[in-house]
Amino acid sequence: MKNLLNRFNLFFLLILIFFINSLFSYRENLYPDNIILLGKNNYAFLVEKKSQKMYVYRGEDVDPLMVFTITTGKNNGDKINEGDEKTPEGIYFFTRILEGKKLPPLYGIRAFVMNYPNPYDLFEGKSGSGIWLHGAEDPFKPLTPFSTKGCVAMRNADLIKVSPLITLEKTPIINVEEIRFLKVDRVREMRDFFKNLVFSWKRGWESRDINRYISFYSKKFKNGNMDYHSYKNFKERLNKIYKFIKIKIKDLEIFKTDKYLVTAFYQQYRSDRMKFNGIKRLYWIKEEGKWKIIREKALANKKWKEKKTVIKGKKLLKIENFEWENDPLEASFKVSFTLTNGLSTPVAGYLIVKIQNEDNSGFVFLKKRVKYFANKTKFNPKLEGRFFKILKSKDINLQFKYGKNFFPKDVVVEIYDLTGVLIYSERINL
Repeated sequence: MKNLLNRFNLFFLLILIFFINSLFSYRENLYPDNIILLGKNNYAFLVEKKSQKMYVYRGEDVDPLMVFTITTGKNNGDKINEGDEKTPEGIYFFTRILEGKKLPPLYGIRAFVMNYPNPYDLFEGKSGSGIWLHGAEDPFKPLTPFSTKGCVAMRNADLIKVSPLITLEKTPIINVEEIRFLKVDRVREMRDFFKNLVFSWKRGWESRDINRYISFYSKKFKNGNMDYHSYKNFKERLNKIYKFIKIKIKDLEIFKTDKYLVTAFYQQYRSDRMKFNGIKRLYWIKEEGKWKIIREKALANKKWKEKKTVIKGKKLLKIENFEWENDPLEASFKVSFTLTNGLSTPVAGYLIVKIQNEDNSGFVFLKKRVKYFANKTKFNPKLEGRFFKILKSKDINLQFKYGKNFFPKDVVVEIYDLTGVLIYSERINL
């Protein structure tokens, strides 16, 4: 009986291991159906309102690069009107950055403005403005779920991490109630389908065959003051005038929600009478089983802007009033400086200061002591660093005694955020 029980337990254990392996294998082969195509070195932000999480995806990587806790609007559901305190659900692009005097302290260190309402939102008759991805006023207070007026908010330290990943007018933020995952192979099939759709649209345009070209457009399509019929007539007149049309599509990216799909790319248009270079976005909906263009957005002469890695015109933290004193007879070294906060909100983190010899060994000021270290020694800032909090400025005064054969060459100041990520480093030669 005992042997039978042991066999049963072993069999149950094997079944459990098989189930767990299958589960993780299944998860590893899943990908959100919101990101159909993303450039190799580009990023996309995917916000899931239900879980209050933001996932950062890079290129064709199946797994997210980073996952952050965020907070969204106080009220559930998709944003419809100004003041409803709901976070809009859809595909948005960052248009500009607010910081410094332009940004009230309530919104943390920085805000990235989303293009809400986008062309599809306007098609649905939605209203409102001022929807941002921004930081938090108090870096020490945990984020309260569902607490904004409609924006997506995150900790300042987390916003610092994602800021270098954002390219204005290119990096999307996709807000959904709940992420739907599909098998990677299925997403790749969708990728091929929509890529072919875009290039078929391109060839239809180049052909100057109005019926072929307009077949890609919804009867509900509008472009400025033109509806479907007036747009068709306008394009037909142009086709008769132009001798040729040539279009190049670069950096194609494809994003999707349950309601619509966006294909975004850099477009180079040439005809015998006209040229256009700029960003182009096509908004597609499924109509009678086929995907049709409902809106277009063209940003003429607009190129992808450089990624923003630092605060405009200033650094997050600066070292000022640096002074040092070395007394070889007493084997004593003193260093003092002022940490200045360049923002209107408090900054907190961990400080590590190293006094280095010619071979980059030396002494380091840690949480409660001064310690000798060899070259390339690494320290854990969260466990060993000196905690600090700065509203405007903070004076740092350090002193220690060293032994023989130590000749101070430089001072290295390292500042880490509350999660242990290096956000500032400066080397001062003595």
